[in-house]
Amino acid sequence: MFFQNTVADSFSIEGIGLHSGTNSRVTISPAPVDTGLLFIPGNADISEGFEAHFENLRSTTNAITIGNNGYDIQTIEHLMAAFYAYDITNAYVQVHGSEMPILDGSSQKYIHKIEEVGIAVQHALQRIMYIPYPMWIENSGSYLVVLPNEQFKITYTIDFNSKSEAIGTQTAHYTIKRETFKKSIASARTFGFIEDLESLQKNNLALGGSLNNTLAYTKEGLVNDYLRYDNECVRHKMLDLIGDLSLIGYKMMGHFIAYKSGHSLDLAFVRKIDRIMSRISNPRFLSRDVIRRKEMRFNRFIQRIQDS
Repeated sequence: MFFQNTVADSFSIEGIGLHSGTNSRVTISPAPVDTGLLFIPGNADISEGFEAHFENLRSTTNAITIGNNGYDIQTIEHLMAAFYAYDITNAYVQVHGSEMPILDGSSQKYIHKIEEVGIAVQHALQRIMYIPYPMWIENSGSYLVVLPNEQFKITYTIDFNSKSEAIGTQTAHYTIKRETFKKSIASARTFGFIEDLESLQKNNLALGGSLNNTLAYTKEGLVNDYLRYDNECVRHKMLDLIGDLSLIGYKMMGHFIAYKSGHSLDLAFVRKIDRIMSRISNPRFLSRDVIRRKEMRFNRFIQRIQDS
């Protein structure tokens, strides 16, 4: 059984937004059972808040933006990954600004703050969703798969050979638990490419980017002084995926396999999983015939991917 949780006390954090280039201040506070993760604009009342859920998704362009009632908040994925890994299911997130602070480009400072104030276990159960058979989504050579599993696992492969030889192809695999997230994923920083910077800034993106919060790559190498991990880029993509998946609104058990995915494909998959699971009354007791048919379709998909 997994109980709902909230933060044991309030804390604040502030900094510059990666894309907006403006400062914001965020205060995260305890919330009652079944509140969800409620984002509240500025000095607004709780009643004006909106849940971090795919139904409130506004954009997946270079970051996750959610919004409602005329207010949007950008780049929530690093905080959401920390909430998901630490099983924080209820919290008020009061945001003074249009974007979450990028901090050092990872989830590290968020988990440090959560650990500092502590986690309060609540007397209600989380909604757990078990994947009954293989599901997948693909687009232009990228794909995401989820296989039935009693744990939450991710295997992720990126291929940036065409953008930078210093990244190339990287693969990482983890069973996502709190300590694993803290040790191996949370501190992996966001990354980008010098050749894209001018175009991004013309579109009002990456205005707050710097070597303090982003790993910057040229075609030949890394501009920053050091990496925290040899495969830091794929670990950060894994961090983003955790944050994206959290917008489904419940805890998922399954083995996610990602190949060259990103925010748009991640959220399209979230919608697909939710649509499928909403039609299944009890996913743990599906007939073997149904599961076998789904597995046969999946095997054909895998064969096609291998042949391409």
